[in-house]
Amino acid sequence: MKSMFPHEESRVDSGRFTTNSQSIEYGPWHISYDVSCILPSVCSTKVVCERNDDQFCQFCIYCKQLSIPHFPDMVFPKNILTLTHTSGAKIHFDPLDALKHVASTADAIEVSCSEAWLEARPDASKPKRPFDWTFSTDYKGTLSDNIIVENTDEEINFEILKRKDQILFYHDLTLFEDELHDHGVSKLSVKVRVMPCYWYVLLRYFLRVDNVLVRSYETRMFHMLNTNYVLREFTSKESNAQDLKVTHKLIVESETKT
Repeated sequence: MKSMFPHEESRVDSGRFTTNSQSIEYGPWHISYDVSCILPSVCSTKVVCERNDDQFCQFCIYCKQLSIPHFPDMVFPKNILTLTHTSGAKIHFDPLDALKHVASTADAIEVSCSEAWLEARPDASKPKRPFDWTFSTDYKGTLSDNIIVENTDEEINFEILKRKDQILFYHDLTLFEDELHDHGVSKLSVKVRVMPCYWYVLLRYFLRVDNVLVRSYETRMFHMLNTNYVLREFTSKESNAQDLKVTHKLIVESETKT
């Protein structure tokens, strides 16, 4: 196994974002992640982008490639995790590809206060939403064309993941997040963990619409060193808030003045 301490660098990419990067050489794998700032809410180089010569700022790239009318409050366009094999196979996770899976048309999930609002206004109709405003995405990562996907009965051995081995490389990246107009939270994040004999990735989309529902999409990738395949598992979970048994604890802090 060829392994070394993580390598860190800072650079300015072609989208004019300063990114901080860390990477590790792990056997035949080069594993790296980039961390950068939030996507601007407007075009940052209007004169350049109006030339329409493919030299667009990050905001305009998102506008041109996505069919949804607006983006999550916090998108981190250069928060990207990449795993590259010496064979040329590449797996990466980025927010732009994830947002391409958000439905441009969807049945609206109504917030808990909408029912009371409609009862008080019997002549009103339910508001129409032109896209999935929760930004739900079943994105499972982006694979290069030379990766073959096959069904298998083999499952990830979670007992291996529980072992207290040395962590060689780890990071938790937020790809996007939105507070849904103070009615909950929608978040996509990806974690990577490199251990002496395997690497493991967890991509999780989590949605909570207050007093309405909770939803979770999780993609797990697991690779044992010296094997020629990666296991990928996808799970989808959803429950109405009324069906969840949640115990609320009230913590009262007292202050003593002397």
